[in-house]
Amino acid sequence: MADENKDLPEMAEFEAKMPALSGNKDIWLFLIIVDVVFLCVFGFFLYKNLSARLLAPAENAPAAAAVKQEAVEEEPVAVEEVVVEETVSVTPQAPAQQPKEEVPAVTQEKPAPQPQAEVKPAEKKESIIIKTNPKSKYRQVTFRYFGEGDKVSVVSGFTMAKPRALKKKDGYWEITLGIAPGTYKFLYIVDGVQTLDPYAEEKDGRSVLVVE
Repeated sequence: MADENKDLPEMAEFEAKMPALSGNKDIWLFLIIVDVVFLCVFGFFLYKNLSARLLAPAENAPAAAAVKQEAVEEEPVAVEEVVVEETVSVTPQAPAQQPKEEVPAVTQEKPAPQPQAEVKPAEKKESIIIKTNPKSKYRQVTFRYFGEGDKVSVVSGFTMAKPRALKKKDGYWEITLGIAPGTYKFLYIVDGVQTLDPYAEEKDGRSVLVVE
């Protein structure tokens, strides 16, 4: 009985270790299955790669042979053409002389001279109008400027060397001044430029006015 009591602690320890041993077996079994699956997959891909490399040259051989055959068939064959040139000598014949036709003489009539158109002289416009007043010694002198411009003035001794502005009318500029009898020189100032009266006499670079 004493020996049986001694074996009881050893049996208890063994039973306590049994779960741990069974857990280790499960882990080892799982690892073995994973290794087997990995080896199968690796073997499959290795077989597929090797078969593709070995079979590719055999499959492409007929296509390469066909391409080579087409290239040989399409190669043109040079054919030499022989051209025979024939030289023909032709003797030119003198052209037959045709009788000359007499051409009647044609007399050209000269056209009658046409009368030349008369050139009319340029119309002289009345740029200065002088009116007398028996009750006054001064004359009413009207100046008219027929040119273009934006501002026109007249300057002379009778204006005391001060420009007098002209007023714009229908097609010309105009001003009327009272001037004593005598001979005067004057100028128009058009937009700041000294200008002569084209319808009056000129002397020493000035237009001349004679008031009687």
